[in-house]
Amino acid sequence: IFITTFIAFFAFSYGPVTWIVLSEIYPTRIRGTAMSIATMSLWITNVLVAQVFPRMNSWSEGGTFFVFGGITIMAFVFVSIFIPETRRKSLEDIEHQLIKPE
Repeated sequence: IFITTFIAFFAFSYGPVTWIVLSEIYPTRIRGTAMSIATMSLWITNVLVAQVFPRMNSWSEGGTFFVFGGITIMAFVFVSIFIPETRRKSLEDIEHQLIKPE
């Protein structure tokens, strides 16, 4: 029941955020290629986690969650520092914000 509840809440909350940010953050001219690479990376990571988790869990149940919890904390820090806020900004504003003058 708890896993089903988690999946339901994830699907209606943070699940779609990845795709929204990806579609907003890339310039129009490279969006298709960049989204393809990001999607491929996502699927490769999903396969790796699906393969690694059962093995890690058989070695140490608590340690597995500390490892994945640590990865989650590092991802949160990375996103907080490097991913810009895109709320109420046009695609052009986002592009100007991300492209640094040379």
